[in-house]
Amino acid sequence: MSKLTIQSIEAIIVDLPLRRLQRFAAVGANSTSIVLVRMRTKDGLEGIGEAVTPSGPWWGGESVETIKLMIDEQIAPVLTGTDAFDLAPSMARLDRALFGNAFAKASVEMAMLDLQGKALGVPVHDLMGGKRRASLPCSWPLATGEASSEIEEAERMLESKRHNIFKLKMGAVDPVQDVERACAVARGLEGRASVRGDPNEMWDETTTKWAVPRMADAGIVMVEQPMARWNLAASARLTARSNCAIMIDEGLCTPQDMLRIAEMRAADLVSLKVMKSAGLLATRRIADIAEAGGISLYMGTFLECSIGTAANMQLCATLADLPYGGELSGPGLVAEDIAVQAARYVDFELQLEEGVGLAVEVDEDKLKAFRRDRTYSVHASRKSMSAKA
Repeated sequence: MSKLTIQSIEAIIVDLPLRRLQRFAAVGANSTSIVLVRMRTKDGLEGIGEAVTPSGPWWGGESVETIKLMIDEQIAPVLTGTDAFDLAPSMARLDRALFGNAFAKASVEMAMLDLQGKALGVPVHDLMGGKRRASLPCSWPLATGEASSEIEEAERMLESKRHNIFKLKMGAVDPVQDVERACAVARGLEGRASVRGDPNEMWDETTTKWAVPRMADAGIVMVEQPMARWNLAASARLTARSNCAIMIDEGLCTPQDMLRIAEMRAADLVSLKVMKSAGLLATRRIADIAEAGGISLYMGTFLECSIGTAANMQLCATLADLPYGGELSGPGLVAEDIAVQAARYVDFELQLEEGVGLAVEVDEDKLKAFRRDRTYSVHASRKSMSAKA
């Protein structure tokens, strides 16, 4: 097998408008930014990857600006001149050279796997064990904060057969108000859709003890990470007594985290995310530990555009059992995408595209239109606001 010698790695910040305001517990935004990674070999092949953070560094400490800096200044010098087939030793060298920076590492690993697939003429899921599924039921985020408008938005999704699963972003307002809104949405969609809630770590255990039963009584089937990521003991207590499923997201980043969660039975299911776990292969290892420990899997998102979503879907294709589906809904939120073919949702499910590597291509015209100028201020290119404003 001939070598895939990496000649260059380019990291490009791209600013994309959203179709509507997206609120998280910590921030709200009406645009998103990604880092597009373009990895080229001496033979002229190109592998692509995407890194994205949910409206800045509040979730994991990285931002698109730090991701680009670390790729340019630290990661590219380590990987340039190496063989893209030597993925495991290359990532080990990166871990020795650079602590943390999971999002940046995930994007370059993604590009290396894309290169491997293109060189071998196979999709990335074949490099990770083979295809077990060709589609994924995906939730849609309801994040305006107003129950009536969120019910209307959900009804439009149901009518178009795009989504019949909805996840409420919570934690930005008083818990009593938040729970009332969540219950109103669940009751308004009763019998027509599955509704979940995500307070993004914003509740303490006392608040969670009264909030979750009320949400369950209203028909909410799953609550994601209501308490701080470090508090696995409280999550285990909640899981043991809750009538709805409890999911951990922020509390799971590494295989070691997953082992502790399984040992403590700290959740019913866990959210897999390629970015937070430093790559597709590490995320696949986490999935194996979860399944061995009897913990169900869910495919999470950082609202990637169609490139990162395609990579996530390659991982999903290798997973046989995702009882609550996932939430790879980022392509539906961006008003402009940089993929030639945007992600496709048919009969409420995201489709796995046929093709080699990640099975996705960059739209060069869109990239040119939305790439950030090196001298352009982040404050001018991304409008963010406090969720409490």
